[in-house]
Amino acid sequence: MKHQNVKHKKKSMAVTARHRMLSFIWFLQLIAEGMALFCIWRLNMLPENLLLILAGVFAVLALFTGILLLPRRTGRLQGSCGVFLSVLIFALSCAASVVIMDAQGTIQGISGQTGGKLTMAVYVRSDDPAQTIQDAADYDFAVVQGYDEARTRQAVEDIEQELGRSISVTEYAGAKELVEGFFSGESGAMIVNSAYANLLEDLEGYENFYDRVRILYQVDSNAWSSIIENVGGFLQSEQEEIASDPFVVYISGSDTRDKKLSTSRSDVNILAVVNPKTKQVLLINTPRDYYIPNPASESGSLDKLTHCGIYGIECSMQALGDLYGVEVDYYAQINFTGFETLIDEIGGITVWSDVSFNTVDGGHFDAGELHLNGSEALAFARERKNLPGGDNARGRNQMKVIKAVIGKMTSGTTILSNYSGIMESLEGMFATSLTSDDISELVKMQLKDMAQWNISSFAVTGSDGSEITYSMPGTKVYVMHPDETMVNHGAALVDRILAGETLTEADMTPTEATE
Repeated sequence: MKHQNVKHKKKSMAVTARHRMLSFIWFLQLIAEGMALFCIWRLNMLPENLLLILAGVFAVLALFTGILLLPRRTGRLQGSCGVFLSVLIFALSCAASVVIMDAQGTIQGISGQTGGKLTMAVYVRSDDPAQTIQDAADYDFAVVQGYDEARTRQAVEDIEQELGRSISVTEYAGAKELVEGFFSGESGAMIVNSAYANLLEDLEGYENFYDRVRILYQVDSNAWSSIIENVGGFLQSEQEEIASDPFVVYISGSDTRDKKLSTSRSDVNILAVVNPKTKQVLLINTPRDYYIPNPASESGSLDKLTHCGIYGIECSMQALGDLYGVEVDYYAQINFTGFETLIDEIGGITVWSDVSFNTVDGGHFDAGELHLNGSEALAFARERKNLPGGDNARGRNQMKVIKAVIGKMTSGTTILSNYSGIMESLEGMFATSLTSDDISELVKMQLKDMAQWNISSFAVTGSDGSEITYSMPGTKVYVMHPDETMVNHGAALVDRILAGETLTEADMTPTEATE
């Protein structure tokens, strides 16, 4: 009898231990589900109805596994199934939490950017013995006369403060004279915007500029400091309800090719005029070589649009805003590497090519419908030399690619199915002045109604020319003179989208009223 009691007691203790273990497994599942639900709520991208449905699904899963695991006496098969399901839900919930937290960190990293920062650099020849700015105290410093004066003065003052003495500065009439004097030994160093140095490689005979120089000293500069008072700091303008009020975004394609964005020329310059109420998007492409006033010049000197980018992205925004008579609210900038990766992450895009053409790197595209991966889309968007229409045709192809990306990301479940991959593809290679809350509201709006957007595109054109520009004083370079009829029509289309009108394909052709 005593032996039976001991046996029964041991069995009861085993049942209790097993029940505690199964209860503990279920408790861990609840914690993991709660953490995942909290992370999803904090991300603030799901509409309330979807969030409630998701919470209901979690509750049902918890209840179902609880039924399998919580009874004091459960069958071996029932308990095994319960453990398997509970562990699976726990693992998936933990993985979801990690992915969501990582995505949220990425969004916070790419959003809310103010831009406007650049570096004024002191360059010396690559074989120069100077290793510090103190070693160059007796050098003559070369600058371009009347160019980028505010930031150049700031750099000179910073150098003099660092040295505790005045420095010798020689002004040259233009960029070509600057580098000729520098490399001939007339001056020991030169002071230029580090992004501007990219332009010097375009000068004949100086294609290997970066191989022949090195940076000795750098001065951080606010790229917009000299003109911010005049433009009113438009990046501070706020949309009360971004999911309902119209807004304008400047889409910039940086010509940097590493895995980090930096201040540079912009090879893609597109205004996206968005009306969330009417689900209308108008894309207006402006050729990179458009010859327009550069806001960085206090006198309004003319320059290539692409050059505006070396003074900060706000300069490009202001230049395009002035051209079309509209306030540009936000910017989104992506470099070529990020562009390629993003398209791969969304599963490629489909575009229509009007003509068959080759690319300078040996590629080929047939006329008609094309299914492109990231590298192919990049080659398609960058080619101009082998296209009838040159830069104008390239602009149209760039908008086709942008339109295809927007269409792919706003249709079906593209964002949800590879949210983490899309976010990772943008990290370090994408920046926007839209805040994380703005992005959350836009995603939430799209998930709520899953609406199809009407995306229209228009490209302004111009005529070829050769002119002296603000950024390349003293040297004539290729420019495109704006076609005022096209610009006026583009401005009228912007106004119509902002007013809530619906555009058709026929509206993309200028009429006598806009000429």
